[in-house]
Amino acid sequence: MLKKLLPTLGAALLAQAAAAQSPAVPLDSLRARASHTLHAKRYAEAAALFEQQAQAEPAQSAKASAYYNLACARALAGQPRPALQALARAQRLGFRNVELARTDTDLTSLHDRPEYRKTVARLVQADARLNDPNKARLITTDITHFWRAYDRVARDTARTEAIYQRDYFAKASRGLQDYFELRIRTVRDFVQNQRAKPRFYQAIRPSTLRIATMTPQIRAGFAKLKEIYPAARFPDVYFVIGRWNSAGTVSGSGMLIGADQLCGTPSTPVDELSAYGRRSLGTLAQLPYVVAHEHIHTLQKPNKDLSLLRGAINEGMADFLAELTTGHQPNASLLPYGLAHEKQIWADFTKEITSKDWSNWIANGRQETADKPADLGYFVGYRICQSYYEELTDKQQAVRDILNISDFSAFLAKSRYAEKLAAR
Repeated sequence: MLKKLLPTLGAALLAQAAAAQSPAVPLDSLRARASHTLHAKRYAEAAALFEQQAQAEPAQSAKASAYYNLACARALAGQPRPALQALARAQRLGFRNVELARTDTDLTSLHDRPEYRKTVARLVQADARLNDPNKARLITTDITHFWRAYDRVARDTARTEAIYQRDYFAKASRGLQDYFELRIRTVRDFVQNQRAKPRFYQAIRPSTLRIATMTPQIRAGFAKLKEIYPAARFPDVYFVIGRWNSAGTVSGSGMLIGADQLCGTPSTPVDELSAYGRRSLGTLAQLPYVVAHEHIHTLQKPNKDLSLLRGAINEGMADFLAELTTGHQPNASLLPYGLAHEKQIWADFTKEITSKDWSNWIANGRQETADKPADLGYFVGYRICQSYYEELTDKQQAVRDILNISDFSAFLAKSRYAEKLAAR
């Protein structure tokens, strides 16, 4: 079966973006053509397209995914040796889904071959590291590169985009490559954000350079999660400077933390931020809670449900389980309003509960007002998960259930959240 790729932009594509804001190689089109051709069972043709994509992808994580899909296409086309070579290449580039490589029916024809078993053994070895909370890497090199670029820009403002491209994005870690594609999008957008918040960025520099001091607190949260959920896995954590539209997200590379949204201090100037930005600006002390939230997203069971209920529960469970492991709710600023207006919030939420449009409840910062915060879908999901947890005597089982939801409507019913809320 075709794997969903996470397309990312790396140094070469970013250079093109800086020059023209549109890639010379139509990667999105190439990805779509390769996917469509594989689904159409034109395997040899699909293999040729995936090979072209693998060569064109500048980012290591996207290149690894392309080589994995190339291995699948070649195996299905009856080309075992080239398929094994592509699978080994994917592994060397960082493909790490050992369970997929073992169970994927596209690769069944390779299972009896020694080369396949050797590649899987290497995947198993690499995968074993993820079971140990002390082996997750906390990577801050992108922060260092950003501030070097920042200083060079201050001396040569006429070349701002080119300098950030050369000295920040061209040196990107795997995590920043993924974060760029998911949240930054273009160097121009990144620079526009910098220019809109000059005093803010100047002020947060000392805090961003102290991120490594939070390592003990982050690892303590990891250890607590391992205690309450032994199946937990611990990918790497990347700390980056973004464009103030995401304090955290995840990719196949691990947890991606927008440090510039989590390094405020009492003296940080906030007049350049929106109302939503002022409320949601975190501090260095809160950074472990956000890491814990994003960590939960890496552990959630995949699901094709696109409903608002699913989106709210997935975000709410990340807040709830982060609170269990760190002692703090990452979105605690929502609680005063949420608890004071809970029945009305639920009544409004149920009107859209099956909708695939989350825009009134999640990532809706533009709707924030002085009287009503945005992102109340997080609050709703948090309260549902909290209610479910309270229902079960076996708390480890409750955590397992929360992280492995198959039917979100059934989970809501078992939580008895709506019933208990109505009875208040």
